[in-house]
Amino acid sequence: MTAITETAFPLPAARRQAWTVAAFALGGGTLALLAIFHDAALAAWRVWLSSATFNHCLLVPAIAGYLAHARRAAFAVAAPAPMTALPVALALLGSAAWLVARTATVYEVQQFALVGLLQCLILAVLGWRLYAALLVPCLYLFFLVPTGEQLVPGLQVLTTAFIVAGLDAIGIPNYVDGVFIAVPSGNFHVAEACAGLRFMIASLAYGVLFADLTYRSPARRLLFVALSLAVPILANGVRALGIVLIAHYSNHRYAVGVDHIVYGWGFFLAVTLLLSWIGLAFADRRTAWSPPSWLLAAPSGSPSARPALAAAAIVAAAALGPAYAGYLDRDAGDTRGAALAVPMPDAPWRAVAAEDRWRPMFRNPTAEWRLRFADDADRAVDMHVVFYAIQRKGAELVAFANEMQDERWRRVGDGSATLTIDGAELRVRSRRIVGDGTRRTVLLAYWVDGRFVGSTLDAKRAQVTGTLVSGRRAAAALLLSAEGDDDGAALRTLQRFAAAAPGLGTSFAALAAPGR
Repeated sequence: MTAITETAFPLPAARRQAWTVAAFALGGGTLALLAIFHDAALAAWRVWLSSATFNHCLLVPAIAGYLAHARRAAFAVAAPAPMTALPVALALLGSAAWLVARTATVYEVQQFALVGLLQCLILAVLGWRLYAALLVPCLYLFFLVPTGEQLVPGLQVLTTAFIVAGLDAIGIPNYVDGVFIAVPSGNFHVAEACAGLRFMIASLAYGVLFADLTYRSPARRLLFVALSLAVPILANGVRALGIVLIAHYSNHRYAVGVDHIVYGWGFFLAVTLLLSWIGLAFADRRTAWSPPSWLLAAPSGSPSARPALAAAAIVAAAALGPAYAGYLDRDAGDTRGAALAVPMPDAPWRAVAAEDRWRPMFRNPTAEWRLRFADDADRAVDMHVVFYAIQRKGAELVAFANEMQDERWRRVGDGSATLTIDGAELRVRSRRIVGDGTRRTVLLAYWVDGRFVGSTLDAKRAQVTGTLVSGRRAAAALLLSAEGDDDGAALRTLQRFAAAAPGLGTSFAALAAPGR
């Protein structure tokens, strides 16, 4: 059997008409989905434009189109064969996933759900054979979702460990405190921008493109994609170590400021070129893509209204989630101006004048309160309460933009700690921060669906159950902070205070009562 080439065109009239109908169905269905889920689409668009980490997402549609064009022979040998049962069932699941993500205000999952619904639309309009033939360009659309920011803290720790290992191997004395490294020539901070996420994500997208164009073997494709993910992580550690060494040996005259940026991007460009050169050495694709035998057995098809009906069914199924979300929002309440009545903690703790030396950063809360308590030994605990009567876009209890400290402080490291709240032990988030010559330990617990939880994941789960099941939609964050160079002593002070402060959940429930 000979490969389909350009001589197979033009298409027969009937098949051309069938493709025309399918193209309009796909275009109309895509526009309808973007209109229904415009919040998720616009949120992704804003991230593409504002974040250098995700600027490459603007190229994803063109790359997916190019990969589809490389498979253009499929359009010559098969016509769309619309199907509805399976795609509609999958669209219902996607709409439900969007509803849960929207309830939990997790935009990444909403955007993944939207791209998944686009997959359902393509499957419904084209049929499984053509969708399978176009699988790579279709799945490449998932790179449209700006995701991965949650990996930054872990990548910072990994990069710090790589630098320290390199310094130890060379014999340069160093002291590590979280993501801060001190060497004889000065101090270094492994900031979020040094974590390597930007290059890792772009490299993964490039690796998938390169593997599809270069290899036929699935094993070689998977190997190169794995390398495109692993090599940037390793390379970022080498780059960061190089910056520290250059700055150290030049007495901080080089590898700082603009030099830092130029060196970093130049290094990653060299790594990408090297990775591509290695990949080309094992290339096994020498001819253009040709349709598989099972695609040649596809029905020829004829123009009809079936593609439009299939697209309409997908759009209708997808719209159920947003429709129910609108129903839930019809009676969204508010409690602005409510007063927080926190029960006084047991002796020896007493209320003292609040200070503004530390505060967390939460976006658009309904209300905030700042209190300060001290014991007989003048050990002080700062309490900050952030309250949301209703969580909605731009006003979420758990969001990447929310921080446990303001811009006056820098994060040293994250962890967890045990805290007794209202008589029950809870594992909560902890963070060490430094600023203005002082050091603090901060603990964070969430109050959602009428109960305290310690992790962001548990807070999101409770947010979903509170909105969709119990109807308790109010939420709050309880942050406790204490100064002290001894992290262990500061933590014990916070634990003693929390154990002596009963009735916190009751005071939050009283706040939530007007909006229920």
